[in-house]
Amino acid sequence: MTANLQREILTLTIWMFFMLIVGLFADAVFLFLFFGLLVYVVWNLYNLNKLSQWLSKPSKQTPEASGIWDDVYYQLYHLYKRQRKARQKLTSILARFQKSTQALPYGTIVLNEFNEIEWFNPAASNLFELDNARDIGQRIDNLIRIPAFTRYLKKREFEKPLEFIFNRKKLLLNVTAYGSGQYLISARDVTSLSQLDDMRRDFISNASHELRTPLTVMSGYIEFLQHKADTSTEEPLEKIQQQILRMNTIIAELIELAKLESSAVVDHMVEIDMLALLNEVYKEGLSLDNKEHNIKLIISVDNQEIDITDDQYKNKNFMLRGSYEEVRTAVSNLLVNAIRYTPANREIKLFASVTESCVSIGVEDNGVGINYEHIPRLTERFYRVDEGRSREKGGTGLGLSIVKHVLDRHDAYLHISSELGKGSIFRCDFPVSHTEH
Repeated sequence: MTANLQREILTLTIWMFFMLIVGLFADAVFLFLFFGLLVYVVWNLYNLNKLSQWLSKPSKQTPEASGIWDDVYYQLYHLYKRQRKARQKLTSILARFQKSTQALPYGTIVLNEFNEIEWFNPAASNLFELDNARDIGQRIDNLIRIPAFTRYLKKREFEKPLEFIFNRKKLLLNVTAYGSGQYLISARDVTSLSQLDDMRRDFISNASHELRTPLTVMSGYIEFLQHKADTSTEEPLEKIQQQILRMNTIIAELIELAKLESSAVVDHMVEIDMLALLNEVYKEGLSLDNKEHNIKLIISVDNQEIDITDDQYKNKNFMLRGSYEEVRTAVSNLLVNAIRYTPANREIKLFASVTESCVSIGVEDNGVGINYEHIPRLTERFYRVDEGRSREKGGTGLGLSIVKHVLDRHDAYLHISSELGKGSIFRCDFPVSHTEH
């Protein structure tokens, strides 16, 4: 109990005692007690009315009061001051935010839960031709009538950015949820970057095609000279031929990358016979390996290893969805890498696992392994863990980059685990939405 409340109770007690004494002298105790309580209630109602008027229009000047009401006004006034300071601080923060976003080169739009525009900066106005007086409060999907954008907003799946064409510009758009049902749209014009990327792909593709002809001619002449070579020229000609073959491999893989980057979206309705694909890659691997390693094909269903010659499995198709050739190329690259970098007479496993959640295809070896620091960069173009060993083995540094592009096009993921001296595992996980078994 606060001191003010104690004083108020004491005041009420003294007042009622005074009315009791007066009532005793007037021989009307209950009447004077009732009158005393009535006066007390009217006085509190009067103060409540003054409080209501002050709350409707708070100011620095609080109403004159005494007793507990003076304490109430004091506490409310200080609460009002704290709230005012907090409101001023928030207003200042909002003003700074708006000032900074005004200067952003990216278009920024704030939406409410109904996709109605609450605010946008000048960059957004330029990108989407928005007008403050006309478009604030309008639904954004009524102003940006692009089917892909409408579906993107409706699905509310904002983990990945959206690319679309608007007013002959290629835009990259991100949406971030915040607050109570509000969304922040950030969009930027990537037309120039897209054009540069197209130019890069065209250059690589055209240059690769143009280099094929002179390399073919050179290879033919080198073979001709090798037939007539003596002991002094035999070794140099052999090294030239090896480099020409290596250049042809690099060009073929660059063309493959360019095709992947410029190809249409993969049709996930097309079924891939996984067993046929694995058998094809397995036989190619055996032919390339020439019995230097012990290569095994292992398939498991729901974590149970199966024998595909078993009657219950040999006529059953385990399906992926997507491009047969692209997935075959990715798996083949993984197996070729394992053959290339695993010492002779060791085991290599080409494996596949089918579960309710995904289909996994991969390669496991017990070769030299890879340092952890190199793993995040393995899918970069031309990245090699060991330059000398890679060239010696015929590696180009493009194989895993091709694998990564194929998996990205199939919404799949590459998982790499390795330990020096013990070997590596490269596993491709295809999501259940693109698989069937």
